[in-house]
Amino acid sequence: MTKFHHVTHYGEIVLPGSTARGELPEDFTMNSPVGIARDHYNHIWVCDTGNSRVLVFTADLNTLLHVIDTPGAGSEQARRLLMPFHLCPHPEQDLMYCTDMGNGRVVVFEYDEHNVDFQFAFGDAADGINGKNFTPLSDPNGITIVREANGKHFVYVSDEFFHTDDSDNSRCVKFTPEGKFVLQFRAVHDANSVHDLLWPQGLASDAHGNIYLANTGHYEILKIDTAWPVKDEKVQCPGETSLLHSFGDPTGIGKFNVMRSVCVIDDRIFVPGQLEDSITVYDTEGKLLTVVDGMLPLWNTKPQVAHSIADMVYGALQDAIFVGPYQICEAAEPNVFYVTEPFASIVLKMRIAPDRDGGDQAAVLLDAVGHRRDNQTIKAATSQFNCMTSVIGVDPARAGSGTLPQLNWIDSWATATANIYKYWYDQLKHHARLDPLAHAASSSFNIDSGNWCMKTFNTAADPIAQLQDMMRGFFMPGGLAMAVYYPSENQPLLGQICPGTPLVFITNFNAGNVSMFQFGPNGHLLNYGLPFGRDGIGGDGTLKAPQGLEVNSHGEIYIADSGNNRISMWQLQPSGLVSFVKNFQWEDDGEALAKFAPSDVTIDAQDRVFVCDQFNHCIRVFDRQGNSLWSYGKPGYCEDLQKHAANFYLPASLCVDREGHLIVNDLVNRALKIFRIGEDTLEFVTGERVFKKYPEAGGVWMPFFIYARDRRVYVPDTTYNVVNIYAYQLE
Repeated sequence: MTKFHHVTHYGEIVLPGSTARGELPEDFTMNSPVGIARDHYNHIWVCDTGNSRVLVFTADLNTLLHVIDTPGAGSEQARRLLMPFHLCPHPEQDLMYCTDMGNGRVVVFEYDEHNVDFQFAFGDAADGINGKNFTPLSDPNGITIVREANGKHFVYVSDEFFHTDDSDNSRCVKFTPEGKFVLQFRAVHDANSVHDLLWPQGLASDAHGNIYLANTGHYEILKIDTAWPVKDEKVQCPGETSLLHSFGDPTGIGKFNVMRSVCVIDDRIFVPGQLEDSITVYDTEGKLLTVVDGMLPLWNTKPQVAHSIADMVYGALQDAIFVGPYQICEAAEPNVFYVTEPFASIVLKMRIAPDRDGGDQAAVLLDAVGHRRDNQTIKAATSQFNCMTSVIGVDPARAGSGTLPQLNWIDSWATATANIYKYWYDQLKHHARLDPLAHAASSSFNIDSGNWCMKTFNTAADPIAQLQDMMRGFFMPGGLAMAVYYPSENQPLLGQICPGTPLVFITNFNAGNVSMFQFGPNGHLLNYGLPFGRDGIGGDGTLKAPQGLEVNSHGEIYIADSGNNRISMWQLQPSGLVSFVKNFQWEDDGEALAKFAPSDVTIDAQDRVFVCDQFNHCIRVFDRQGNSLWSYGKPGYCEDLQKHAANFYLPASLCVDREGHLIVNDLVNRALKIFRIGEDTLEFVTGERVFKKYPEAGGVWMPFFIYARDRRVYVPDTTYNVVNIYAYQLE
């Protein structure tokens, strides 16, 4: 047995051959759709990325014409799609180009009004023209076809995570329409600066021979004239700048407020998602024209049945705002567009009326495809997740070891009152044989952010089974990360129905606060106390886009206050109230790091606080009071875990197991790393790179807040929408 291996997964996956064509059933779902394009017969092509397939719909989105999952069946190039990402129609021929990211290639289809046929694939072999060497594509993302000044068409592809031994720069690759390599560039030089390509994603072009590149790692849109010369893999801009627009520093990860896409429609540049839940529109010179912010429905779709409060909130929000728009293409009708929303796993058809006043605009929802991915009301072995963000477990055998400080007379009174209640509760528990945590030992609690709910699974079952209605409290949309606090048996908390049982804390990314939940007599989660924290920038007690959090045995709560670039520290009190303590940042030589970018927090047995400093690509370590101790890690790709374990790119989450090992989710490297914690450093033990595999085989695309227990790591994936479980051995 290897030191680190995949065990199983839970979460529904659509396998090839399981979807029928024809009129769509009302419960039809997709899984993180990304790319979208309209062909010459007014059919709509969608990359159903999380399901690793391409779907073709009629323009009204009511009929599914084609399901493409294994193009080229029967040929040497036959291969099941793995994370198809973007689509681009040839402007003159009936050809559709699709980046097949997981397979490192571009797939080309020929189509007519009734049929779609695989033609060829390219980019995954070391070939070129005119004797030029070509390294196969690593992670093809955005794609566009541009007619250059000589009248010929060429295909440009963003190779997102491409890198070499001497440079971490990504690249943009130019091909002929037949798939022959022409050239590549890894930077753009202009009179003002050098724009290195870092994780480029979206790619678009206009009718004047310009390409527009979403340089996601540097949070900018580059405008590049294809007539500019390329020297030593650098585009030479003869003017002052090639920068269409800069958005400053990145302000989020994954699906949250990140500039990832760019679309050109009638000389207007659409940037979906650069501002959260909106589409920003510029002219070709980078001037802001408008912000499309929200939708108003025409109510021509059937209302969804509400089974819970969360369902009603889901429906209301879905009709009122964008939920992470990604890619946009125009319809045949004027001022009508299609937009993919991976976060909600839907495709929208909407109208944006021309704006004559220069102000912000609202879109009108015309239609949509993609039913809510949530079968929680059906007893099933698995569930349809949508943007899975975190997993956690509760250990019924674990007793709290610390005590909460009594800050005032209310806390003293609360402790005395809770102890009296606990005495009578213990008698009742013994005689009635109550066990609120009976199911907790074999359960995992999962935040299904895209469905705005929590789901609980019996991870000891085979197959892993969903438990019904374990969340009975009010769950606020925007829930992101979780932590568990184990109260001391000698200090029950006032207001707990079942004193001595754990509390579950959940950060709310949208509302800027933290909610608390307690266990009821039957093991259900109920609200405990009031949410603490308030949405805001800068002030004490405010939180902006809080992400991961952790609670130590003393009831001290540490929150990755990512929007405020700090850790926010709070204190749970015996009364059940939570009071603000302090904010702190990473400091070098007594100076606070202004661009400190925490995304997750965990705590070891010595009460040291470990933090993913995401955009600085390292792990920061603080003492219990928030004093900076030491750092570990540096930016870099990690091809060989033994040699490059200290290399990180956007580490997203981390946790400490009961044996004192630190497990890190290294996001861009798609690696899970396990370290032994030393006095002032980390020692790599084992791990696994978990990219470019199908999710049922342990592959991940966008892993988020991980959890470790009993030498198993639970990894939620926000794009595949499964939870993969891995086991590890330690010498």
